Parts: sequence; C-alpha cells; structure tokens
Amino acid sequence: MADTGERQALAELGEERGWKRRISDGRADAYTKGTVRIRVVWQGDDAISGSTLFHADMYESYTRDVSTVRAWFKR
Repeated sequence: MADTGERQALAELGEERGWKRRISDGRADAYTKGTVRIRVVWQGDDAISGSTLFHADMYESYTRDVSTVRAWFKR
C-alpha cells in the first residue's frame, strides 16, 4: 500500500474486512456490511471531507478522521 492513496488503502481494508464498496459519485464511497453503512466523502484521494456511520439506516456518528473510519471497519 505504500504507493497507493488513502482512498485505495481504505478500500482495501474494507474489502479485507468483508465490506462491500460502491462509489456513489466521483468523490464519495459507500460501504455496507449487513445493516451497517459507512459513507466517506473525499477531497482527492488522500483526505476525507467527512464520513458518516449508520446502523439500520439510523445515523450514529460523523467524523473527519481517517483513523476513526478505519476503526469502524474493524467492527
């Protein structure tokens, strides 16, 4: 992962953890696993504008920190 952007690295982590990824537009990725959904909005490929976490379509949390999003994938 040394030569990839943060967006690709996060996509690979999600795939390793069993998350399904869908690119919802040019700058947002949506990940789903069961009833949990994560939406990440990107500024380029290396920084996020923000990310939201939903459980059963109910808003649970918001962050601008990539390490928090990584922790969500490990749930």
